[in-house]
Amino acid sequence: MRISCVIPTRNRPEMTCRAIAGVVAQDTPVSEIIVVDDGSTDNTVALVAARFPEVRLLKCSGLGPGLARNAGVAAASGQVIMFLDSDDVWLEGHVAGLVRTLARGYPVAYGLTRNIDRIGGGEFFIPEPGMAVEGQCLAALARWCFLVPSAMAVEKEAFVAAGGFGGGELGEDWSFFIRLAQRFSFGFCGDEPITLRHLHGGSLCNCVGGERLESLLVSVGLALAESGALPEDVSRFQALADWTRRQGDWQSIQQWYICLKEEALV
Repeated sequence: MRISCVIPTRNRPEMTCRAIAGVVAQDTPVSEIIVVDDGSTDNTVALVAARFPEVRLLKCSGLGPGLARNAGVAAASGQVIMFLDSDDVWLEGHVAGLVRTLARGYPVAYGLTRNIDRIGGGEFFIPEPGMAVEGQCLAALARWCFLVPSAMAVEKEAFVAAGGFGGGELGEDWSFFIRLAQRFSFGFCGDEPITLRHLHGGSLCNCVGGERLESLLVSVGLALAESGALPEDVSRFQALADWTRRQGDWQSIQQWYICLKEEALV
């Protein structure tokens, strides 16, 4: 089985190198690492090329994370695609755990992500303990996005069938997962974290509000409406969206999620 790792990045030289190092350190190796540089204006490309000459480098210009991932997948030779955002790190056993889950017959596999909140402090997990779903996941994704790209694997054929990620900086992953769940079952690889994720000042999920949050609500709502989700699931998301539009801005996606939980909207 050929496995391709796709890493989108922009102006994150040291973070990107840290991410690549975590891939290289895996006991189960990937077949190729593709870094998609989405318009860096610093030394990201030069540093990656110097430290990791085996990495394939693609250059784009301002596509955004979702479309940059799509560009990486288009160039990938693997039958299985794994993603890694440049500010995240794969933990020990990441590749092995996802491969075992795919081997159980799932076209999509995901695992637990440990999140370090450098904005609000503390840590949290995605999915929350006891909240992982396996098999048909569309109804669960209508409630909330319980996985992240850096903790998933997908067969390339399934990725193409679902149409890949959308544009924008927020919600492109959630909408893609909904389209995947419409067509394929998901497998969960266990309760040990496989990915370390940092919420920091430069995170795309930081400073959530205004046009960025509206773009998320629109794209996810459209994906749900087209997915064949049950009417009650679509209505529940609409209630979440309507409440969100009335409230204003949040410091982060996690803060928004906590507020939604308090209102019993997720």
